Amino acid sequence: MATQDNDAAFDRIMESVGDDGPFQKRYNLIFNVIGVMFFAMTVVNILVILTVPEHNCLVPGNEQHNVSGIERWKNLTLPRALNSRGELSFSSCTMYNISKYPTETSTSEWRFEENDTIPCIYGYEYDRQYFDLIPITEENWVCDKELHATNIFAFIRFAEVSGTFVLGQLGDRIGRLPVYLISIGAATFGRAMAVLAAPHYWLFAALAFVGSFASNTGFQSPLIVAMEISKDENRAALSLWQLFGWTVGVCVTPLILWWNRNWIWFMLITSVPCLLFYCFPRYSIESPRWLASQGRYQACIRQLKKIAKVNGMRFNLTVEELKERIPQKEIEKTFGIASLFSGWHMTKLTTLLLICWICNTIPTFTLFLMSMQMGGNPFLNLFWQGAVELPAYFCGQVLCDRIGRRLTNSGAYLGSAVFCIPVVLIIHQSGNEQYVTVFAVIVKFFVCVTYFALYLQSFEVYPTSLRQTGTSFGIIISNVFGALGPYIVYLGTNFDIRLPFVAMGLIGMAGFLTSIYLPETLYQKLPDTLEEGRRFGKDQTFWSLPRKPKDLCTEMQYKLSQYEAITESQTE
Repeated sequence: MATQDNDAAFDRIMESVGDDGPFQKRYNLIFNVIGVMFFAMTVVNILVILTVPEHNCLVPGNEQHNVSGIERWKNLTLPRALNSRGELSFSSCTMYNISKYPTETSTSEWRFEENDTIPCIYGYEYDRQYFDLIPITEENWVCDKELHATNIFAFIRFAEVSGTFVLGQLGDRIGRLPVYLISIGAATFGRAMAVLAAPHYWLFAALAFVGSFASNTGFQSPLIVAMEISKDENRAALSLWQLFGWTVGVCVTPLILWWNRNWIWFMLITSVPCLLFYCFPRYSIESPRWLASQGRYQACIRQLKKIAKVNGMRFNLTVEELKERIPQKEIEKTFGIASLFSGWHMTKLTTLLLICWICNTIPTFTLFLMSMQMGGNPFLNLFWQGAVELPAYFCGQVLCDRIGRRLTNSGAYLGSAVFCIPVVLIIHQSGNEQYVTVFAVIVKFFVCVTYFALYLQSFEVYPTSLRQTGTSFGIIISNVFGALGPYIVYLGTNFDIRLPFVAMGLIGMAGFLTSIYLPETLYQKLPDTLEEGRRFGKDQTFWSLPRKPKDLCTEMQYKLSQYEAITESQTE
């Protein structure tokens, strides 16, 4: 195909300027490890500060009634109710109407009925052991305003969907570098300005939307550039390095708030450093491969010379020579998202993949938010939720290459469902916070394995001409349904804390039953054309297992087709 010839020609040009030299290593370290680490902080920080701590009504007057001891005063003025853990505790949002009795009346004469309760008219008292100055405690986003934080979480998910749709396409039109700069600018502006907007809820929500609009492209743009300037065998490692940066950022973020305790400084510390990545002009390059595909040969040569200079190579190619070496692309005619549903078999594959994406995204977001509500130290809970991601991705890679994508994905969904069961059984029992945390981390481990396998399956099931479209469509649809995650958490924090894990268990079973019907892609020649995509996996039997090609030529052909397909999907 002309497309493959085009890629091969550009690969040879990249070899002449160095495709595995100091430039690539420094670019990857700056933008895909350190840059991603800081950008991950901007993604996570707003989720951390919207945690709702334990609270109850503030009732003044204990000194006037000569009542010593906070606990005794609470027993007199606050009704008892079952909390989300099934424990009898002080009511979070109601108090007894003590104005029923004159000030001179002895508290021993107080007798309150169930209908003698009123809302918290004097404000609230918060458990400040872990959370001190955050918007929830400063603006009292509890009780009658308890959906404020939940709605913002939903706005964030819709922002990510909108940003992925708009900026994802914009990256192919105006370039990867401008979209990256827009992404870090929007994230920094939205998060930093939020510190001034908490008293104005809708302004705060709008800034949360702005700060999350470019969340996905902030990671995708530098990774695509790195892949487009590196040799084939290094491209899988680039994704793992970026996942390492993400994991470090997610783990460090809650620890910063635990240390600082002031949400204003916390937001600035975890947002403003992103602006540093405007300050690397020597390495902030546009993808030369993308520039060449757009016919911008002069700009392409400038970027190639930048790479060659750092790598210690000489590059003297002229515009005319570059045009001769890169043949014109022949693009298969497709109809975007509509082509994903062309024919019964491809419609079935697309539907199965969409359900799998939804079954992965909802638990991912739900677990993150639930980690702050499961008891114990919420910052350490979140730390372990983040720390488990990297070993899960490594495990996913090993399993996908050993037992296949289908068994890895379906088995991980089943594992996530099974390990929700002990959480449901023990979370209502006091003293089990550590066990709950351990089981929740194991569930997160399996969810991360499904993400790795599913991402790989999405690349390999769709044909070359639809690979980027199909994968992006799955992520967009799953993020729309991911907005349900905050409301699942709301059910857990306000009604019964077991409900989110019941929901995640059922979702895991749905993912298991769906993913088991996807075709195996390990050792399969990846589809190049739309017609091949319509037939892919049709001849596989349900109980078939992946078989490594016996013939060396067949195996090399498989590996070559796999690399070409994945490279094509990243460079388009």
